[in-house]
Amino acid sequence: MTKQPGLSRMHRSVFAKLMAIMVGTAVTIPVLVLAFFFSMLRPLRDSRDFAMLRTAHDRMLVVLVILLLVVVFVAHVLIRRQLRPLRWLQEGVARLGEGDLDVEVQRRTDDELGALTEAFNRMVERVRAMVRARDQLLLDVSHELRSPLTRMKVALALCPQDEHQRRLSSNVAEMEAMVSELLELERLRHRRGLHIEQADLVGLLREMTHAFAERAPGVELGECPDRCVLAMDAEKIRTVLRNLLDNAIKYALPDSRPVRLSLEETPTHVSVTVRDDGPGIPDDALPSLFEPFFRVDRSRSKKTGGYGLGLSLCKRTMEAHGGTISVGRNAGRGTAFVITFRK
Repeated sequence: MTKQPGLSRMHRSVFAKLMAIMVGTAVTIPVLVLAFFFSMLRPLRDSRDFAMLRTAHDRMLVVLVILLLVVVFVAHVLIRRQLRPLRWLQEGVARLGEGDLDVEVQRRTDDELGALTEAFNRMVERVRAMVRARDQLLLDVSHELRSPLTRMKVALALCPQDEHQRRLSSNVAEMEAMVSELLELERLRHRRGLHIEQADLVGLLREMTHAFAERAPGVELGECPDRCVLAMDAEKIRTVLRNLLDNAIKYALPDSRPVRLSLEETPTHVSVTVRDDGPGIPDDALPSLFEPFFRVDRSRSKKTGGYGLGLSLCKRTMEAHGGTISVGRNAGRGTAFVITFRK
């Protein structure tokens, strides 16, 4: 016998299932209560002894309480089971919010929650396709720009050396650096170009401290062990630290304290913190801070920074090492960047 479409939809409806559970619970509890009171009528009718009546009353009360608890527990379990896909969706949304574009929630039901799961997976796929298209566009444009930039450099080399030629050469060099960083971002996405070897991270921090010592407000080395040897590309991590320190010093205030470098080592990970005493980063800028070409200064003035690839390059470098980079506010003012390596 063929099911009716309306009945089939009702059978697949999570709301119909929840309604059935609630109605069943609402009916079962009054039935148990009525059964209890009717059962009390027999001791009242047949018993001539008050003690026997009291004993029967207590026993039936215990039975009723147990039955009510069983009914409530079964209803609770059934409702949790029906709403389990919502927890799976919540976990998927949390992973997507953290930047995991490979998240996929399995569809295990044919009701409204199953349809919502399918819609979520389609949305993730569209977001993933848009991000890939954006990255591919940046990569293609970067490749196409290399040839005209090379021709411009050759033509400028043949021009007379004057102020106009120097300005053009500076602009071409800036464009070339931008193209190189875009290509580097793509190489790091696939973990190409990494030269992993054992290196002392503490020694690298000391090196960066000395390199920025002459730039106000300066850099100081905080709590660190004597050595911390990790498998990493020392040159790439040096670039990450240089970008973070350069940003911290660039945005320092006249009364800012020195930028502070520190390292914390645990059995599972190693964290390096770059803590500055600058103006901080607005809350609305934090979610997009590591995106390519994003800058806190929306005017995109050269006086307040580059072209917005430094932090995205830091993020891609740490991901290529299997680590992470995060940012937060200090207790007073300023910003703290934390790069973390997993052991």
